[in-house]
Amino acid sequence: MTAPVTAPVSTPTLTGRVALVTGGAGGIGRAICATLAARGATVVVADLDLDAVSAAAIGIAAEQPGEAHPLVLDVTDPRSRTAAVEFGADLGGVDLLVNCAGVLRDARIGKLEPGLFRRLLEINLLGPLALTRLAAPGMAERGRGAIVNLASRAWLGTFGSTAYSTAKGGLVGATRSLALELGPARITVNAVAPGFVETPMTDGLPPDIRRRTLDAIPVGRAGRPDDVAAAVAYLAEAPYVTGQVLVVCGGRSIGDPYAA
Repeated sequence: MTAPVTAPVSTPTLTGRVALVTGGAGGIGRAICATLAARGATVVVADLDLDAVSAAAIGIAAEQPGEAHPLVLDVTDPRSRTAAVEFGADLGGVDLLVNCAGVLRDARIGKLEPGLFRRLLEINLLGPLALTRLAAPGMAERGRGAIVNLASRAWLGTFGSTAYSTAKGGLVGATRSLALELGPARITVNAVAPGFVETPMTDGLPPDIRRRTLDAIPVGRAGRPDDVAAAVAYLAEAPYVTGQVLVVCGGRSIGDPYAA
């Protein structure tokens, strides 16, 4: 006789976990920090500006059950990266690394300055990989961990955005390879690839580009930071999901991207 199947008990699985979120004071980053804190995590809100991370941490700690700690972090600076992981170790060890810090700037290939290309790679690709290298050993020692990289729908290809797409595409490839390497240590590695999301970073788009972008989204609206944060929280709590790219784009990645 087959034994009855019982549903797993739902619990706040991030209670007691320490989450280091880079870019934590930005629109998407702050929403991620708040969502993780709402699930009980101790969150390190890490970003470049002290005033911004302090304000974000105070606001999150006042509204959510989890703790929130501000930290100044430059993901391109080796000493700053090391200090961030050590800060997490003082709180008990980084159990969840969310590589959210990023920069969205680009140009057509004929006008793409080498310095801009290098900066895009340093912030969007090399910084996350360096932080992963620092955080993974502690996760392996504790026998658990999750890494969530913020990629972009642009990794599928976006007209006039070769450098940004290159950096985010590299992050997707690294995510899949790291999932194979770190899986035996019970560390999951996944990526969230947002489409168009309403943030201060996207506020400066020309009106015609904004209109055409919104017209290309099947669900009929731009994404919100909370949409992305929910996807990150899911992957943080999914121990049997690894090496995946969760595209949060309102269906835009299904159709053909415009090229104009």
